[in-house]
Amino acid sequence: MQPDAEIVRDVLRGDRTAFAALVARHERAAWATARRVLRDDHAAADAAQEAFLLAFRRLGDLQRPERFGVWLLRIARREAVRMARARARSPDHAFDEPAEEPFEASRLSADSEELLAAVARLPEHERLVVALHYLEGRTVAEVASALGRPVGTVTKQLSRAIGRLRLKTGGVIG
Repeated sequence: MQPDAEIVRDVLRGDRTAFAALVARHERAAWATARRVLRDDHAAADAAQEAFLLAFRRLGDLQRPERFGVWLLRIARREAVRMARARARSPDHAFDEPAEEPFEASRLSADSEELLAAVARLPEHERLVVALHYLEGRTVAEVASALGRPVGTVTKQLSRAIGRLRLKTGGVIG
């Protein structure tokens, strides 16, 4: 798997199609980050998409290309907060209204909601390793490389995060 830093450099050299690899790699984590704030699947998808557009436009400002994933998740969270504030000011888009979804299967189960909420309450360093490992499917070594941390540190952070999640969810995860 090509590291994020190499893909970012390719994009900055003019290979606009390379950005699709970053989108494919980080879209689930960006969506989940926005979903935790917005609590709406469609709005989270919109926020994640906007985060990718902003990231693409500002890619030249990224000083540490190896931390693209972390940077993107911060953009996704800020965009979700911005959208939540805008919706709060607009009564015709209130979150209280049920979202229309074409497929019932796209709704998160109560256990998934509880787990996402518990992940959102983790300390940031643990939340990042959980998102990169479990939501993006990266190996521990890839997470360590992306965050510039030793593999042992990432392993310990994942272990602690799983322990916290077990306590916070009351058995949702094994």
